[in-house]
Amino acid sequence: MPAPRRSDVLALALALAMIGGAGCGTDVDAHVGACQDYCELAMRNCTGDVAQYTDLSTCRATCAAMPLGDPASPTGDTVACRTFQASLAEDPAAHACTKAGPGGAGTCGDDCASFCSLAFELCAGRPGMYADPATCLSACAGFSKTEVYDASDIAGDTFACRLYHLTAASADPATHCSHIGVQSPVCL
Repeated sequence: MPAPRRSDVLALALALAMIGGAGCGTDVDAHVGACQDYCELAMRNCTGDVAQYTDLSTCRATCAAMPLGDPASPTGDTVACRTFQASLAEDPAAHACTKAGPGGAGTCGDDCASFCSLAFELCAGRPGMYADPATCLSACAGFSKTEVYDASDIAGDTFACRLYHLTAASADPATHCSHIGVQSPVCL
């Protein structure tokens, strides 16, 4: 029998930790523990031109606005799916970083659906915010997606720019929420 791959072992260990391992004698919130695991993997495995977050605190704050999901079935727009993809990103050939990122790249959620879900969690009621989820989805469908998202996309009339500012809004909503809209002052 062949030895299991390191990423498979890691994914299983993370799934077990998310199910109940975080409790091991402490009273740690499952979401906080899952985000800590996810962000440590994402920050370690997705760096340079495939980085999904500028820093660990931004990753954790963005993650806190995402649905937790089921680590036994790591699919959909969830932390569980992104954690699994971040573990696969240990192998650069897997191209898993954008899948592990805040948009989900069609694997861990549809980019626009994930964007709009996060937007309403992080920026609801702020200036420049979309009137409702349908308006957000419609606007997002029109954003240029030719540039693959990474955490250095701070300008340009693109989806990638708006997704960067949405992750930045997790830590500084007063500054960055106004940057995610159609009439963004920086994504133009």
